[in-house]
Amino acid sequence: MRMTLLVVSFNRHFFAIALLACAVGVALMGWLDSALARVPLALGVGLALYFMVASVIASYCIYDASDLYKLTWWPSQSLERVPEAGLVVHAGFDPVSAALRARFPDARLRVLDFFDPDKTTEASIQRAHLLNPSATAEERIAMERWPVADGTQDVVFLVNAAHEIRDAGARIAFFREAKRVLKPGGRVIVIEQLRDACNFACFGIAAFHFLSRRAWVDSFAGAGLMMRDEFKITPFVRAFVLVA
Repeated sequence: MRMTLLVVSFNRHFFAIALLACAVGVALMGWLDSALARVPLALGVGLALYFMVASVIASYCIYDASDLYKLTWWPSQSLERVPEAGLVVHAGFDPVSAALRARFPDARLRVLDFFDPDKTTEASIQRAHLLNPSATAEERIAMERWPVADGTQDVVFLVNAAHEIRDAGARIAFFREAKRVLKPGGRVIVIEQLRDACNFACFGIAAFHFLSRRAWVDSFAGAGLMMRDEFKITPFVRAFVLVA
């Protein structure tokens, strides 16, 4: 439950708004005399309660119950060989690099952080960056300029990070850097929730924070990356395996 509790903490402003809406709705239902007028209020309160519960259950399925951070099978499905050198790139919150170091103990893994408080402005990632500093050595980078030599990396891991780049042009520039640093045969592994029916069903309007599959495909193509594989880690989370 650790990751689920962290995610709830990072997004507590959404839960506070939902609880406030429920309290106002219940108060209005008690104040109104018309049974007909109370129906939409009851529906609204019910929906708010549903999304609070559903989002917590979905978060547990994503972050604690799945292979996302356990790494028992998806790295093997994504990689043809054990990497000698790789990058873990994140947006101010890094829950995966320690697990990747344990999974690939002989690999030279560098951790890059592109968090910029002026560009990554979502309240949840700002709070995550503030409250959970990385436990591993990392390097601060600009989204479009990575201090990494051309053609030196077997893999670039981007786990729940790249969606924080909201501008499409900046996202393409970011993926061009990922392409630039790859060795021949190297891979970029992008793992993200999508703006799709499954995520809307559990997260409601908060799913707009994610990107559609089309947006990802356009960003990859704009950077000159080709999709080698695509698979789901959970119904909510998809992995894209990219090559230059």
